[in-house]
Amino acid sequence: MNWDDMRLFLGLARNGRVAIAAKGLELDPTTLIRRVKKLEDSLNCKLFELTNKGYVLTSHGVKLVNYIEKAEHYFLEAQNELHDERSHLAGTIRVSVSEGFGNWFLAPRLPEFKRLFPGICIELVATSGFLNLNKREADIAILLEKPSKGLLVTQKLTEYCLYLYTKASLVEEEKPESLSELAQFNLVSYVPDLVFAPQLKFIEETALSQLSALRSTSIHAQYQMLINGAGVGILPKFIAEHQQGLTRLLEKDIHIKRTFWLATHKETHSQARFQAFINWLTDEVEKESKRFCDS
Repeated sequence: MNWDDMRLFLGLARNGRVAIAAKGLELDPTTLIRRVKKLEDSLNCKLFELTNKGYVLTSHGVKLVNYIEKAEHYFLEAQNELHDERSHLAGTIRVSVSEGFGNWFLAPRLPEFKRLFPGICIELVATSGFLNLNKREADIAILLEKPSKGLLVTQKLTEYCLYLYTKASLVEEEKPESLSELAQFNLVSYVPDLVFAPQLKFIEETALSQLSALRSTSIHAQYQMLINGAGVGILPKFIAEHQQGLTRLLEKDIHIKRTFWLATHKETHSQARFQAFINWLTDEVEKESKRFCDS
């Protein structure tokens, strides 16, 4: 058993897909599987189960990941003491986040993070849905609900506000002043039975559910429909007011507040590269707090 085999095992453990993991490790898939099998033989235990979703860690595999990441943590601590911290922080961080926050806030700022920490690779998974931290599908998650299960460290990242918006040019002559005046508009919203988080079921909190609807599972598609004059719809402020084109309607009647939660594994939370990313992200969110809520 050697460190290089451990490194290859960790690469597959963090990805699960042989072809993608092998590419990142600059190996061919056959060699990667052979080296992982060699490690399993040396430890006399099975580290992965092959499923239709890829290679999934066994209980022995999860334990080995914990041990390797602890060793990696101490290695990075020693490295930081001997060299400039930012220049020598290294490793991969997989971040699971909703597509709205991931694409409209986080992605535009990642080039600056990479400039500050050139040795850290960020894998941004910005989708409708979240990877499972407890199953090690991601290292960090920015969630819509505070997790209640698993060995996780959680903190409140920020509150964000949502309002009803429409294309500004549609209401230049006369802006609706009451909910009853919205009957002429289509409602742009989520597909009810495909909403991936209960925190997104905010139409039920309003009197909009009777309007004729245009629906999408994607917040990007909803934004595009609204900016092109499809009707009215509820969007987060940090998306709707990122650039000109949309205007708020009836904000005294429709004013919704939600929270983003930041979660990491308890075992890896204190590792240098994760702390670097968490501190950077919380600073960025704090600097841009007015983008999320008026107050």
